[in-house]
Amino acid sequence: MKLLVIDSDRDLVEMLTSWLKTLGYEVHRAYTAERAELEWLEQKPDLVIMDTALKDVDLLALCRDLRIKHDALTLVVTDGKDVQDEVRCLESGADDYLRKPFFPSQLLARIRSVSRRSRGTLERRPSSLIHVGPICVDSLHNEVTVNGKTLRLTPTESKMLHFLAINANDVCTANQIVTHVWGYDGDGDACLIKAHIRHLRQKIEPDPGNPYYILTVPGVGYTLLRRSADDEAIRPLRVVSR
Repeated sequence: MKLLVIDSDRDLVEMLTSWLKTLGYEVHRAYTAERAELEWLEQKPDLVIMDTALKDVDLLALCRDLRIKHDALTLVVTDGKDVQDEVRCLESGADDYLRKPFFPSQLLARIRSVSRRSRGTLERRPSSLIHVGPICVDSLHNEVTVNGKTLRLTPTESKMLHFLAINANDVCTANQIVTHVWGYDGDGDACLIKAHIRHLRQKIEPDPGNPYYILTVPGVGYTLLRRSADDEAIRPLRVVSR
């Protein structure tokens, strides 16, 4: 797996680079936005590990632009202690978030998690197209088409929407979403899920503030409604049993 580490802290970058190479990863590094852009486009990493606190640049905005040219998974590692900072990063398209300081085992677990997700994306076939009413989810190319309009998705958004689509009209619990998207068991991270759901709604909903397709089922999870031509759901909701 090819990694790109972006951080202005040279000592940390050097330490992470040396350590990750001993584990068999191909690692590239950047200390500035200019170098990050060059490495991203030349090396085409599978995963970018980055601190957003680079001087004189909105790194999240830069990443969104670079993803159009090469779509890489992104893991934000930052000193930010505010929950809103985490939400902002996730809503801007980051696939995961880790606060500094962290133990090496924590970082390795996140890398392995997104690595599994990356393999799953590469192994999908074009037949992974799923139609839910006027919505067509293409998880192979990380795209969604709504009423003929095609939009790009981040890998995390694509996997989450794909999971909701294959369970259309059924309620997916937070734990099920976490297990499917991030690849580990445990309590559902409400903040993590809500951020990506909000971002999906901004892309596919006619009115994101009044959801029509992706609905919240309080205390349970989320569902993607299969809307028919006469704007009625085809069948009642039920919780996914798995």
